[in-house]
Amino acid sequence: MKKFLSLLLAAMLILTLLAGCGSEPAADDGEDGEGSGLIGVCMQNMSSSIAELQSTALTETFEALGYDVQVVSADDSVSNQVQQVQNFILMGAEMLVVLPCEIETLEDNLLEAREAGIKVVISGGTGTISEDAYDAVSADDEYMIGMYVASVAKTWVEEHMDPDGDWDVAFLSSTISDDAKSRCAGEAQILEPWLKNEAGEYVNLMGEVVSESERIENPVYCEMIASRVTSFDDAATEMDISGDNRSVVAGVLTDNPNVRVIIAYNSLVSTAGSQYIMDTYPEDEQDEFAFFSGGVMGDEYEYLIGSVSEAGTKSVFRGACQFGGGDAVVTLANLAYNVMFGEAGVDYGKSNPNSIGLFFPIEAELNGGNAALVCFDTSPYIESFTYEEVLARENLMVYWDAENGYNESMQESDEGGDAPASEGTAYTCEFAGAMGTETLEIDLIDDTTCRFFLPGNAMITDVYEGAYVREGDTLTITGLANVDASSPYPTPGLWSFIDSATGDAVVTLDDAAGTFTPVE
Repeated sequence: MKKFLSLLLAAMLILTLLAGCGSEPAADDGEDGEGSGLIGVCMQNMSSSIAELQSTALTETFEALGYDVQVVSADDSVSNQVQQVQNFILMGAEMLVVLPCEIETLEDNLLEAREAGIKVVISGGTGTISEDAYDAVSADDEYMIGMYVASVAKTWVEEHMDPDGDWDVAFLSSTISDDAKSRCAGEAQILEPWLKNEAGEYVNLMGEVVSESERIENPVYCEMIASRVTSFDDAATEMDISGDNRSVVAGVLTDNPNVRVIIAYNSLVSTAGSQYIMDTYPEDEQDEFAFFSGGVMGDEYEYLIGSVSEAGTKSVFRGACQFGGGDAVVTLANLAYNVMFGEAGVDYGKSNPNSIGLFFPIEAELNGGNAALVCFDTSPYIESFTYEEVLARENLMVYWDAENGYNESMQESDEGGDAPASEGTAYTCEFAGAMGTETLEIDLIDDTTCRFFLPGNAMITDVYEGAYVREGDTLTITGLANVDASSPYPTPGLWSFIDSATGDAVVTLDDAAGTFTPVE
């Protein structure tokens, strides 16, 4: 099963392979041989943890290569961001990385930037703007994120709340952008008995539009919640996506003291709102509350852990949907790197969707007396799981548990299955990656077949198999393909030395050292 960090770690390998197994590129000299060396990073705001982390990752990535990285914040102002983009164009920046306030408003400026030879990377949705306005986009399926937030909320509510109890539900939503609206629309599907897409059309589990007669039950629909909500609009309160929002939570609970379940746009409000509950309500009432949201960056893990244990920050943050492949900041930095140095259509494409992972704090009585925070990759379609079903899944990754503490290596526990076993003669390529020393491995199994994977890392369960021919120290590999036919990553195309279409590659072997060197 594809683990939720696969895409992240694979993307990091593009950078680290180039840095560790080949020559390090110099700053782009431009057509006249004298590039500006300037990279402009236009952030929507700098008040969220993800904004800080993304700006740091981009700065560290490119300053190490001799670039001048300038980060500016629009402070959620569309006009500020338009002016900032224009300023970078006038300054002759070589690349713009933009986290847009309103992408449509920037279209003309981004088209102008690209016409001037400036590379453009967007983090977020591209709305209706022309593909000519950017080189690549790192995007999340915001509607799907919202649906999975609904799935986690449904699971917890149906297992913990009294169906006949006197409690209500509130949504903390945002209409600041199309992306925000999409995620909130996904969260609102917890009220819909039939599965629908964002346009309101009936769809099947794979997202294909079907007729009303073919409609299917919505797996994230929660009757216990829907029966308490007259409509999404009636139950929704606008929140500040970058603010603390404790006053917003206080206002919701003042207007309706029976609210106990809060489904929020992002995890920033879930942690702040949870802290408000801890500070305001007596301890014997705190367990009645539950926050759910999308995000899960940095300290938010501590709040999830604290909902099942004394080890973290005591909270009522019960579960979340994480976007960005576990580390959206590194994913964005590596995409920007490949846009700067890679070849279009090989190292990156116009659209680079991020993966999605769920976080379930598992209660001790369901985990052999050992409370845990676990995650697993989502399917390309909507699913909803009870806690028991989560624990019954194969290849489950335990991020934290009360017995062993943090799983800092992000490896699976013994219950989750072992990493792929090495077979035949193994050759490795080691390099310093963003998460420490990483190792690629190629196993020559017999005279014709080989396997390619990350050894000892059970988070990477994608194993690629192909054929090979060896001539001296040169190994020519053909047709590397995922042994799991259902994986969304059929070939290991994110590695620069492997052809993303054919799965072909050439490496040089060192028998004495047991290593290989990619041939670019």
